[in-house]
Amino acid sequence: MKVYLAAVLYNDFRPGSPVYNRLDEAEKWVIDNIPYVLDSYHYIGNERMVKRIRDTGRKIFLDSGAFSAYTQGAEIDIGRYCRYIKENKDLFDIISVLDAIGNPEQTWRNLQIMEQHGLRALPCYHYGEPLEVLDYYASTYDYITIGGMVPVSTPQLKVWLDDIWAKHLTNSDGTSKIKVHGFGLTSVPLMTRYPWYSVDSSSWVQLGGMGNIFFPQFGTIAVSEHAPQRKEAGKHIDNLPGEHQDVLMGFISAVGFDIERLRTLHLSRKSFNALTYGTLLPQELSHDRFVQTQPGLF
Repeated sequence: MKVYLAAVLYNDFRPGSPVYNRLDEAEKWVIDNIPYVLDSYHYIGNERMVKRIRDTGRKIFLDSGAFSAYTQGAEIDIGRYCRYIKENKDLFDIISVLDAIGNPEQTWRNLQIMEQHGLRALPCYHYGEPLEVLDYYASTYDYITIGGMVPVSTPQLKVWLDDIWAKHLTNSDGTSKIKVHGFGLTSVPLMTRYPWYSVDSSSWVQLGGMGNIFFPQFGTIAVSEHAPQRKEAGKHIDNLPGEHQDVLMGFISAVGFDIERLRTLHLSRKSFNALTYGTLLPQELSHDRFVQTQPGLF
């Protein structure tokens, strides 16, 4: 499973930036070696951001950002989106369709328009859309995306994802029929329950800003000296069980991070999370198949 870190460039984690220059050597090494990066046209669709991406020498996964635009009452023009991609095609190794939230017909029309422009965009199927749409994409394309999951609770998503993976996306042995990307997955159990080919998440930066680090074995752990979790057993690095604390502190030291910087500097925590989300998580917890253990009623 490839884990794309979302909003790396939007948050200006690039060599030479003021953000980057506040990092120490271990933190810079992590940022320099993030395997996969995703950013959204809604946020980076301007010349300033194009220069920022080009300065890194990276190729990124381009999401249209339609969901973000939708939640902010903005609209993305399909013609401008296509022109932007064609003018800057050297920056992107994967592009996604400009999806229309709540309108699968328009999403399909947008995909056709992009293909007419010579662009090979990934189609997007959204939570709650007719299953015929999913079946069509899965039978026609070798790589698709699943979106619309961000506002849905984890328990609801689990029921829905169990159903579509078991009945529409997997072979009889539980392996995936095609490559599937999950947009905006923040739940680690859902990231690791299904045979995703790729997912993206901005949790690495959000958790760091809230005083937390992520470690696959233990989940989210507060480290900030001001975190209220210091009063909750097992929630803060200072009150983990002794053997867990030893493992985590040993890992922090082994990868060259400074616990005091993690306690006091959000950029250090974000860099640590970039390592654990982007590299450690896919190595430790990826699944290559999904087999439903509890059959449906019928």
